[in-house]
Amino acid sequence: MKMEINSKELKNKIQKNLDSIYIFFAEESVQLSALVDQLVLAGKNSNFEEKNTYVVSRDMDWSFLDSNNENLDLFGSKKIIEIKLLGTGPGNKGSKALKDYSLKPDPNKLLIVSAEGLDKKSQSSQWAKSLEAAGVMIIEHPIALSSMPEWIQNKAKENNVKIKEEAAQLLAEKTEGNLLAATQEITKISLLYADSEIGIKEMKASISNASKYGIFDLSNAFVSGNKNRTYKIIESLKSEGIQPTLILWALTKEINNLYKVMEEKSTKNIWGPRHYLEALNERVNQLTKSKVKQSLLEVAEIDASIKGLSSKNPWQAIRDLAINF
Repeated sequence: MKMEINSKELKNKIQKNLDSIYIFFAEESVQLSALVDQLVLAGKNSNFEEKNTYVVSRDMDWSFLDSNNENLDLFGSKKIIEIKLLGTGPGNKGSKALKDYSLKPDPNKLLIVSAEGLDKKSQSSQWAKSLEAAGVMIIEHPIALSSMPEWIQNKAKENNVKIKEEAAQLLAEKTEGNLLAATQEITKISLLYADSEIGIKEMKASISNASKYGIFDLSNAFVSGNKNRTYKIIESLKSEGIQPTLILWALTKEINNLYKVMEEKSTKNIWGPRHYLEALNERVNQLTKSKVKQSLLEVAEIDASIKGLSSKNPWQAIRDLAINF
């Protein structure tokens, strides 16, 4: 019987050995990405060179979990399987498939189930408990505004930068609890002030020298379907040293939200100002579900290219995703 651990314990645990199954729950894609990234790197170091991503929908074919349906690989190919749950559970077929798989995990597969925006009831469901019993579960709780400065300081340490308390407080106030925006600023600071200590003076300078365009500008342009503006903002952010990971996070968040609106036929479970929710509703009417699902698969491929698991050029793939969506 395995147990639930916290995200801080994951790094040490996977350095010692990899379990066959991991299940992550979080409200924010940023939190999930940080966990999945650690596992993918550890998997790569353990010869899991191939990664397949499946985005769960109501018409999902779960046969990929059945080893009997795969051609036997004479060389014993090891692969990472990531299953993304976006605001909804796996359904009856998926629940059964996950429970059956947890009884006899494939040793040549590293299964990662990342669940974004699911309720507490899902965390104690039979399929989740079955996965936990056979592997490792981590539940990342939402970051409260009062905890944002500490989160910012810890995130900065991962980027080899020390941010003083008052500077972290300022960044928390400016980003209003948005983890993606805070991550973007931390990455920029780590490039400007590598291996340095950041006080209130440096933080104010970094914020005041913000890009002509920001992540929110990119999100708004992308959701509205303004392809020319989207392309222009991507090129502007790229020229200023913004990492492709952050651009991909922003686009992924909007595609995920559009997918949720399609599935639930409502924006009630999505936070944002009225004009943003109206833009989501309007954009959904211009898209097909198959297009959105295909884009989520493209996101997974771009993510793999950023991590060096694909020969694709990440920036060109991001441009293609934005322009063709």
